[in-house]
Amino acid sequence: MSSSTASRHSTLPTPRLTLRPARGSDVDDFFELFSDPEVMRYWSTAPHTEMSQTQVYLDGMVSARWNGSRDFVIELKQADQQGEKGKVIGKAGLWDGREIGFLLSRSYWQKGFMSEAFAAFLPYIWNTTSSKASVGSFTANGSIEEKDVEAAMVLDDIFADVDPRNEASIGILKKFGFVETGRKARTFATHLGWCDSIYLSLKRPECN
Repeated sequence: MSSSTASRHSTLPTPRLTLRPARGSDVDDFFELFSDPEVMRYWSTAPHTEMSQTQVYLDGMVSARWNGSRDFVIELKQADQQGEKGKVIGKAGLWDGREIGFLLSRSYWQKGFMSEAFAAFLPYIWNTTSSKASVGSFTANGSIEEKDVEAAMVLDDIFADVDPRNEASIGILKKFGFVETGRKARTFATHLGWCDSIYLSLKRPECN
């Protein structure tokens, strides 16, 4: 386990992107994302109509335990035709420490940006967490107290809950090894009405 050497707030560079912790100054870029009906089509809330809605969401992300350790904003590393250097174009990560959530500005769809982000943060998350089995062995040997298991950043699998109509998100999850584990009807009421769920899971590599 390398979590002892990992920063609480980490920055992950890729060729075109920087994945970093959310901060309060991201609110304008976040509002652009969260007010777009197409970006928000399969999100759990309706598109934002007021900046205050986005501020509440962003404040929650900034203050969350997982900000910059398992959950990240996606920032452009260099300027391009759609946006300037440093512009936030999305988010990706484990919003509650175990369930994955992600979204991307419509201007950057189908250009490999989300795949680039996944390829950075998924290995980072595995490298900075431990399997329950390995922590259990420490516990049995008296090297770590049971109460410290959570602090040891145990993570054996990552979950996803996706609307079956969201083919793009399902596609990228399967591209990175997520497998379907179940389906259920009428699991969540959103601005689209009652929605169904496909559940997917990605197991820790050494747990496969």
